[in-house]
Amino acid sequence: MIILAIKPKPFANLFNERGFTLLEMLLAFSIFCVIVAFIPLSFQYLFQSKPIEKRVQSMEWEVFLSQFKKELRTSDDINVINEKIVLQKNNQLISYEKYGTNLRRRVDQAGHEIVLQKVKSLSIKRIKNGVDLTVTDLFDQTHSAPVRLFLDVGKEE
Repeated sequence: MIILAIKPKPFANLFNERGFTLLEMLLAFSIFCVIVAFIPLSFQYLFQSKPIEKRVQSMEWEVFLSQFKKELRTSDDINVINEKIVLQKNNQLISYEKYGTNLRRRVDQAGHEIVLQKVKSLSIKRIKNGVDLTVTDLFDQTHSAPVRLFLDVGKEE
């Protein structure tokens, strides 16, 4: 009977080329900790919708203003009554007024078309040959614009 003596290999040499060293483990753990530290900050940024809504509100104001200018400039007469603009155009009365937190448009006191949302306050002033609109939205942004006509339609109040 032959008995072979097998010389055992050292434990360090057996796993040295296939495993992590302590330095590699510390490096990987520190990278993991940095990533985990930024997760709550990224959630706070992702779920914060006010800056996006503010930008959308500004874009809605621009769209409303361009439509309002077009309609005002093609109207025959302008009246400002109690924070309400009444335009006369082709024998129709078109009114713009604040309704709750919206700005609505009505034709001949019928209908209910929302033209601007999230309005906190509306200020309308009659100026020479037009009106001056000032709108404050629910985000406390103030949008203001004078809208003038091409033709002289009325007197300054």
